[in-house]
Amino acid sequence: MAADFWLKGRAGTLSRKAQAQVWALTTVSDTLSLNLSQERVAELVTKIGGGHPSQKSISEWQAVFADDPDWYPGKNMDEQPKGGRPPLFTAQKKQACANAAMALKREGFEPTAAAVVERCPVATQNPDTGLPFTDELIHEVFHTRCFDKGAEEPWGHIVPYHKTALSTELQEQRHSWAGAQLRLQHAAAWYHQHVVYIDPCNTVLSDSLKTGFDEQQASYGRGKRWMSPDTRMSSRNLRASPYATKQQRHGDIKQWWFVVLTRGKVGVVLMREGWTQTGDGMAEFVAQLTPKLRQMLGSDARLPRILCSDRGPGLYHASTGHIVAQYRNALQRHGFRTYAGEDASQQPADMADVWPHETAVAWIRGYMKKRPLKKGVGLPQMQKDFAAQMAACVRHINAEYEVDDLCSSFPERLAELRKAKGERLSH
Repeated sequence: MAADFWLKGRAGTLSRKAQAQVWALTTVSDTLSLNLSQERVAELVTKIGGGHPSQKSISEWQAVFADDPDWYPGKNMDEQPKGGRPPLFTAQKKQACANAAMALKREGFEPTAAAVVERCPVATQNPDTGLPFTDELIHEVFHTRCFDKGAEEPWGHIVPYHKTALSTELQEQRHSWAGAQLRLQHAAAWYHQHVVYIDPCNTVLSDSLKTGFDEQQASYGRGKRWMSPDTRMSSRNLRASPYATKQQRHGDIKQWWFVVLTRGKVGVVLMREGWTQTGDGMAEFVAQLTPKLRQMLGSDARLPRILCSDRGPGLYHASTGHIVAQYRNALQRHGFRTYAGEDASQQPADMADVWPHETAVAWIRGYMKKRPLKKGVGLPQMQKDFAAQMAACVRHINAEYEVDDLCSSFPERLAELRKAKGERLSH
């Protein structure tokens, strides 16, 4: 009885067993890029009563498989197409295009419809016209059959995250370094209690009304905004220049400041006008750190003494990774040491997505960006306004954000980095 179910049927058609064979051969060919032709699949299958199906029949069945993900042998068996025009862009051709597109991306090229046509001239040719299928049809293949390595969702034509790409060498270094830090077996509580995360930052202060306009436009953000479709070209609805709030013009002031993150608190140290990011400048900051920590943690608190930072100027020499002498001497003089030691050459240069203090910097910049300073008041007044605004920002963050969790997050982020094999994290 079971044999009849799989083998019996109308003469000249495909039994359930033969249908399953066509499905299996098509699936294996697509998955392993065997490129089995429809003629070859037909040669491997036998109809009820003998003989092999036609290429047209195989094409029709492959179209059924492609259009019905829930297909199974015998489904609507008596209603399968007995004639009619087969699809021009067959499932086999679509898979060949998908394989070519994914190969282009693996090889470092950006996949496009034109590039797929060049690589697969036969699979992309419309047999009726002799011309390539339209870009829209090929893009549909990208949307339904193309996947990145390790992905569960097919490609989408979407805007990349605003994060810089990492070279293979840097990914490997980040992966290796994360493993080395995890082998130290420091618990989250150890980082919370003993580590002070620091980062030198700067903000350009300009009293120019033009800069004020740019800052106001930038404060609206780069995402979707509410507007009437027929006024999208209105200046009020356009973006600011990407460089408007980052470039220092003649007469502007670059206000340097340090974020200080430790024991569930965020603090900011404002540096004097004219401060520079050098070894001497870092020594000047270190001299101000103990009073700042006392202010943040209490006058009688036992202070954390391990400073964690990136390898920026004034901290470590870019070429060797060795600590800058003036910075090292200042640390020793004031009772601090660095997390990386005097040789940070093994610490990757690009770790902005991993360091907890970079998250705190993003919080601060986000708050300040939404509250542009008043222009036309003179730079001395702007410096006072900036200090007041920054103080309000710090109070807001310490009251409203999960700063305590951030100070304990480094081991978890290291584990994420290890799992991601050094790739970018979402922080």
